[in-house]
Amino acid sequence: MEQLQLHYVDLGVPRVMDLKDELSVGRTEGNDLILNHPSVSRKHAKFELRGEHWWIVDLKSTNGVKLNGNLVAEGQVAAGDKISVGSVLLDARAMPSVDFNADSMFDNPSGTVIRRISDFNSEFGLDISEALEKGPVTRPPSQPGLREPAVSREKIFQVLVQVAKALLASEELQVVLTTVMDIIFRYLPVERGLIILFDEEGNPIPKLTKFIDGAEQQDIPISRTILKMVAQQQVALMTSNALEDARLLGGKSIAIHGIRSAMCVPLWNRQRVIGAVQVDSPIHIGSFTEEDLDLLTALANFAAVAIERAQLAEKIEEERKIRARMERYHSPAVVDEIVKGSISTESEVRSTDVSILFADISGFTTVSETKKPEEVAEFLSHFFSCAVESIFAYGGTLDKFIGDAVMAFFGAPLPQDDHADRAVLTGLMLQRMVNEWNVERARTDLPPVMVRVGINSGLAVVGNVGTEKRVDYTVLGSSVNIASRLESGVAKPGQVVISQNTMDRIMGSFETESLGEFALKGLQQKMPVFAVTGTVGVGNTPAPALQGTSTTR
Repeated sequence: MEQLQLHYVDLGVPRVMDLKDELSVGRTEGNDLILNHPSVSRKHAKFELRGEHWWIVDLKSTNGVKLNGNLVAEGQVAAGDKISVGSVLLDARAMPSVDFNADSMFDNPSGTVIRRISDFNSEFGLDISEALEKGPVTRPPSQPGLREPAVSREKIFQVLVQVAKALLASEELQVVLTTVMDIIFRYLPVERGLIILFDEEGNPIPKLTKFIDGAEQQDIPISRTILKMVAQQQVALMTSNALEDARLLGGKSIAIHGIRSAMCVPLWNRQRVIGAVQVDSPIHIGSFTEEDLDLLTALANFAAVAIERAQLAEKIEEERKIRARMERYHSPAVVDEIVKGSISTESEVRSTDVSILFADISGFTTVSETKKPEEVAEFLSHFFSCAVESIFAYGGTLDKFIGDAVMAFFGAPLPQDDHADRAVLTGLMLQRMVNEWNVERARTDLPPVMVRVGINSGLAVVGNVGTEKRVDYTVLGSSVNIASRLESGVAKPGQVVISQNTMDRIMGSFETESLGEFALKGLQQKMPVFAVTGTVGVGNTPAPALQGTSTTR
């Protein structure tokens, strides 16, 4: 799969976004890529990965999508393509690949400098807050054809004042990385550079590459051995001429790429290494000095702080988006688990044991005919609020509202051994809340509201089901149909009825009475049905924990 980036300008600011997973594009909040332009629709388009190729799909936008000037409903995207979303131009570019190999360009004892971060800290006493208190420094403009003069140790802090202010000015990770690389190219005689960040498993992930103007954008070789050394031993390294190392004569990648002078330093903050920066010069021998290494080392410290800050901001934003999508379906406790990554609603559909609950208002059609539309909306809103509060109190998942009915299920996405108990307790809580509502309605001479609840348990298909245009996290199967028919065809106003399947799974103690056997549509045999009237010895049963059970037989 080709790694692509989208380069674009938003509100006059150049921006870059990596293409990963499915990426929605539009003008409003909730999109992964927000383009602030009136020509862009609220939900304009999306990028999706099909096999090994990226595609852009127009979501029936007002002004359409153009791929290389041609209006398309969908099209395959590759490096070099120009995509117009409304009037906003997105430039698809490939990130130069990184050659992770076992060769080292820092093995020449006579030409390599190894500097421990601890020694650097002792000598410089680097502290960002102190550096920020120092005044800015004005650096004379560079002259074409001449390299920047060596930065003395006395001026490192002064240079970093500007660096810190530039890095801390943004919370967007890609902007921070770009700023870091721009500063490196400004103050050091660098011809190409690479920023690598470690993922949660410690694997190196290339995030940004840059080449001096006019240079050919080749693959960049970097040694996994060196990355491991830089991260674990927390050292900065510099080599004057990797090609002269006798032990590298057999290392083809170093020779092919012509590495001569190079530096590799850790992105470190408070004894924690989050990545590395490598810069090199394929042309010049001895391009870098120890003072250059010190400056790059210090800059990497500032960069690590800014990167961690940007990563935290990205994580918070991603959690906000997840919560916004999930809060309408799941209880706050379940949403917390989804955000933590403990459970997922993004996996493929699966078959699992769940309990399904349906509830609706008895005689709602008659009630709605005598009310104004706004009164009907307020009436339903109150009922739905009672239903959602009851469902979420016991860790259930709200599936959908169907007219005046509510559908919910228990046991997914978070496995719950006591999902039948939770469903029953939810039905009882809903009836209790409706009864409390009726007390308030009686004070103003309004008729009571009566609710029917039906519950069934069994295997069902659970997962994201739908089309490319719309996907819902839901349950499907005969178990769902049975629950619906128990509610609509068996339950009387004010009742909570359950099937034999649910009765067999109940782990707590409930007061029940047999209603006999009923022939439900779609079933050849009659089904025993029970009415739940309460819990044994408990007036207001507390909600059980998210996992496990809190009641026994």
